[in-house]
Amino acid sequence: MKLNFKKKITPYIIAEIGINHNGYLKLAKKLILESKLAGANAVKFQKRDVTDLVNFNKTPGKSIGYLSKHANDIKKTKIKFGGWVYPDVRLELSDKDYLEIKKYTKKLKIDLIITPWDEKSMSFVKKLGVKYIKIASIDANNYHFCEFVAKHRLPTIISTGMCTYNEILITQKIFKKYKTPHIFLHCTSAYPSDEKDKNLNCIPELKKILNDEVGFSGHGTGVIGAVGATALGAKIIEKHVTLNKKMHGPDHAASLEFSTFKNMVELCKKVKISLGDKNKKFLKSEKVLHNILIRKFVIRKNIKKGSKFNFNNIKTALTYKNSGILPKYYLKILGKRSRRNLKIGHVISWADVR
Repeated sequence: MKLNFKKKITPYIIAEIGINHNGYLKLAKKLILESKLAGANAVKFQKRDVTDLVNFNKTPGKSIGYLSKHANDIKKTKIKFGGWVYPDVRLELSDKDYLEIKKYTKKLKIDLIITPWDEKSMSFVKKLGVKYIKIASIDANNYHFCEFVAKHRLPTIISTGMCTYNEILITQKIFKKYKTPHIFLHCTSAYPSDEKDKNLNCIPELKKILNDEVGFSGHGTGVIGAVGATALGAKIIEKHVTLNKKMHGPDHAASLEFSTFKNMVELCKKVKISLGDKNKKFLKSEKVLHNILIRKFVIRKNIKKGSKFNFNNIKTALTYKNSGILPKYYLKILGKRSRRNLKIGHVISWADVR
C-alpha cells in the first residue's frame, strides 16, 4: 500500500529534531515551535530503550554512551560526531516527555513522527499515537526489525542510506506482505554529506525500481540537496534542524539552523510550483510579450493576382496591425496563390490567400 500525500502539501517537509534536544524537554519544545514557524509539516524524534537496544552481557564493563547514567551533561563534553558511543543515554527523552511532546505538537497543529530504534520503543510509539513511523537507514535492511514494524500496519517512512536497490526491494516486499502503507527516502548516511555523495539521480531511479513515489532525507550543511530532490520529484524532504550548529552533540554540525531551514522550505515549494504539469502550451502570462514582439507575414516585393506565395516574395516583420497571418502558419500559405495584386509592405491576411 502506498503512502499518499496531498498535492497541495508536497513536498512534505519534515524537520528532523532527532536527538538535537540534547535530552531536554524545554529545548525539544523550542525546536518544535521553530520548526512550525519555519514552515515544516512535521517534526521527527528518535526513541530508544536502553534495555532493549543494547546487549549488556556483551558490552565492555567501562564505557560511556548507553552505559553512562550521567543525565543531561552534554554541555560538559565537547565530542564531535564519530567520537560518541552513539546513541548516548544522555540524549534520550523520557516517556513522560513524549506525552508532553504529543500534546504540544497537537496544539501547534504540526505532525509528529518518531523513529523507534528497538521493539520496546516501537510498542511505546504505537501506544503514543503518531502520524508516521520512521525507520532509520541503519535498520532499512534489518529485515527482522522491519517485519516487526510492518506487522503493526502503521504508515511508515523508511530511509535508505547504506543500502542497495536489492536490499530496498526486500524491505518493500516485507511491507507489502503486511499491506502496510510506506514510502522510501533516498539518503546518504554521512554527517554532513558532500555534494558528490548525494547521488540525487537515485531518486528517479528508485521511483522506477519501486514503482512508487519516493522522498529524500538529507544530511548536508546546505539546501542544494533538498531543492534538487524536489526538482527530481521527491514527495518528502527531511532535514535535521538545530538552534545553533555549534551546540554540543553528534548531529548539530550536520543540521540546518532555522533561518536556513526556512529558506529551504520556501525554495522547495517554489521549485514544486515551477515544475508545472508537463503540458507545453501558450500561457496567459506570455501574451503581453507575444503581442509586442510577434511578427506577421508581409509582401517583400510586388506580386500579381494568382501568383504563388514563396520564400522570395514574402517575409515576416513587426507590424502595428492586430490582424495578419502569424509566422507559425508559414507552411500553410507557402505555395498558395494571391487573390489580388499586392504591394510591398502589405500585411497579408487570410482574405488574400486562396
